[in-house]
Amino acid sequence: MFDRKHNEGKRAFRKWKWLPAACALALALTVTVGGTLAWLAAHTDPVTNTFKMGEVTPKVEESFVPDTGTVKENVRVQNQGDVPAYIRVALVATWEDENGNVKPASLSDLTITWGGESGNLGDGWIQIGEYYYHQAPVNGQAYTGYLIKEAKVDGTKEPAGYHMNLQVIADSIQAAPSEAVTTAWGVELDGGNITG
Repeated sequence: MFDRKHNEGKRAFRKWKWLPAACALALALTVTVGGTLAWLAAHTDPVTNTFKMGEVTPKVEESFVPDTGTVKENVRVQNQGDVPAYIRVALVATWEDENGNVKPASLSDLTITWGGESGNLGDGWIQIGEYYYHQAPVNGQAYTGYLIKEAKVDGTKEPAGYHMNLQVIADSIQAAPSEAVTTAWGVELDGGNITG
């Protein structure tokens, strides 16, 4: 005789006999993938990217003839930064009295001996408009050539009660990329040197 309850259990087992194999496969995949991910995570070293901004800080170096107060000499500029930079200088002359009153002055009110050979503008300097440009980039911590050897007041042009104030104002910009200087200052480069 056919026992229906006895055969129903066997049919049910045959119906689900793939379940243990599927569980074993899922367990094997979990261990394999988990182990691989753990190995990757355990063997990947972190990479630290450190960025440092370059500095291009100009500093004007000049001296005065002792006991005169009217003669400025040996004017040059140092790039105190850590990357090469182009440097330009503006010379601003004014007459000032003891109360701080200011009158405009001109460079023609001074007798200037430039830093180049025979007193010419030289030592790598070029004048474009109102600025004096050091043509080649100046490395970090290095100096330009001398722009001015000596500048002294022409006593015949000095207003009574006033003294000359010649300000040397330096400006600098990074040398790379070259588009930085050509765009910001509107100059042209030839072989890395400012030409106009």
